[in-house]
Amino acid sequence: MVCSEIQRHRITRIIAATRFPFVDQPEESWPNCYQTIVNDEQKRFGLKGPMGVVYPSIVILNCEGGVQELGIVERTEDIREERAELWQFLSDCASIGRKYKKLFIYVPRGMQKKALSILEGNDIEYDGLREYDIIEGSLKIYAIKTHDSPHDHR
Repeated sequence: MVCSEIQRHRITRIIAATRFPFVDQPEESWPNCYQTIVNDEQKRFGLKGPMGVVYPSIVILNCEGGVQELGIVERTEDIREERAELWQFLSDCASIGRKYKKLFIYVPRGMQKKALSILEGNDIEYDGLREYDIIEGSLKIYAIKTHDSPHDHR
């Protein structure tokens, strides 16, 4: 059995590589100048907040170097009401000027109701909630709720 934190880092790298952008996402919807940064065992890009420096699992920088999108991969033990403060901070840091904040939250399969309760109960803006599971050694992603683009529904 793999330690949950090591597994979270592995899952983060796979999600970043296959969903930011999607493997078949058209170039016009994902400019070549976007930069995908993964915070795994090595912390590469932090955001300074009231709780100190926060390292989202995935940071997408836009062509000007600003935060375009954020992704956070959570473990089962992370899905608790206290997480609302972090999720709100990340939502506030996600791209401004869009209908929905570009914050994507990935939770283990079976944690969707609890995560939705935290997000919606605390009025946190986000673009997508996803569940993940490992089935026969492969990572599976399930779109639970998406607010913005149709191509984000995968």
